[in-house]
Amino acid sequence: MDFYFDLSLIQSQKIILTPQLRMAIEILKMNSQELSEYILREMETNPALEIGSPFYDTHGEAEDLEDDSYYDMEVKNDELPERGDKVIMDNSTVGLSLKEHLLLQLHALSMSEMDIEIAEYLIDNIDDNGYLGINLSEVAAFFNITVRKVEKILNLLQTFDPPGICARNLKECLLIQLKQMKVQDRDIINIVSNYLDSLADNKLSAVAKETGLSIKRVAEVLEFIKTLEPRPGREFYGLDGVKFIVPDVIVKKINDKFEVIINEESIPSITISSYYKKILKEDINIEARKFIQSKIDSVAWLMKCIQQRKNTLIKVSEHIVNSQIEFFEKGKGYIKPLTMKEVAAALDIHESTVSRTVSGKYLQCSWGVFDMKYFFPPRVLAASGKDITGIGIKKRIKAIIDSEDKKNPLSDTQIVEILKNEGLEISRRTVAKYRSDLQIPSSSKRKKY
Repeated sequence: MDFYFDLSLIQSQKIILTPQLRMAIEILKMNSQELSEYILREMETNPALEIGSPFYDTHGEAEDLEDDSYYDMEVKNDELPERGDKVIMDNSTVGLSLKEHLLLQLHALSMSEMDIEIAEYLIDNIDDNGYLGINLSEVAAFFNITVRKVEKILNLLQTFDPPGICARNLKECLLIQLKQMKVQDRDIINIVSNYLDSLADNKLSAVAKETGLSIKRVAEVLEFIKTLEPRPGREFYGLDGVKFIVPDVIVKKINDKFEVIINEESIPSITISSYYKKILKEDINIEARKFIQSKIDSVAWLMKCIQQRKNTLIKVSEHIVNSQIEFFEKGKGYIKPLTMKEVAAALDIHESTVSRTVSGKYLQCSWGVFDMKYFFPPRVLAASGKDITGIGIKKRIKAIIDSEDKKNPLSDTQIVEILKNEGLEISRRTVAKYRSDLQIPSSSKRKKY
């Protein structure tokens, strides 16, 4: 058997990520809060880093970087985190949590220590929606008492604010609210007690038949029930340590022109320690000099990276504003199709640079606070050849449903046909998905009697 060995040189291109380049890429991806935390961590390990004068003025500290050269290369994109455009609360908690609110009411009462302990145990087992998540028999066994004793304390908790709290199911939640409102209408109480599932399926005619009421009367009861709160803990959502989103970019209209402002208030300003720069000028041993110089160089590079992050964020944000000018002038209904590839081409940078720049960052304008990915909606090509976004289609679907005959609501298939006649070719499944995203029920559940 013959073996043949061939030694040859093959030329290939391979990107080597140095620690400095990796750091630059990571800082570009950071939002304001992450960057602030990163700087504070660096302070703990680098004695040459100080919080001080504005760190965006790097003159005299380090050489400037050239544009986006050290970002602009093809490196595999990480998965971008899913974020909504919802504004969240800042720093620590604001106000009381649901459990704190209930405990405050509990400790205002005169009760035995044992009863308070049982009540606290029940409160501790209430979920975010305000429902009790434990069986009374389990509580009774835990405290070695009767279920009736536990039920007595639960009934007391169910008189607390917010109305409907500490219920074990939806029916009990609504009945508690009716009791607190002193509602004595037998039709309402009967329907809540026995026909909630039928109402949920919009089977008003079946409820009318079984109760002997007219469909009109059942519809009136349904409208009243809709005014009740199915999730009493809703008003306390997000009060357990959830924080405000700090916008990275602020867009303001100044002298009839939209200006991009980078939010730097939440980022500590850094500088190189004058003490360590002074030591370098003194007569010290080589090892000490190398150590101090490396720490100073590290701070200088961090300052460069932060400055470059700002420059890139400004360029990308300005292009977004110019591309989505109608949105900033008129509102959400005027968002246009836009891709990161288009932005990258216009700015002569790599698409991955655009992706990292907007990753996890938020933009604040007169219409609210938005995840920067919001400005890159997917596009759908209409039969007319005109681009339309998924947001635009959702808006059109909502308008179609809003104008439908409520006694004969449109099916998803009928909506597909209407859109098709308008030049939009989308599937019934896509219509159903967009309708679901809009929290609009199916046609059978939209029917009015």
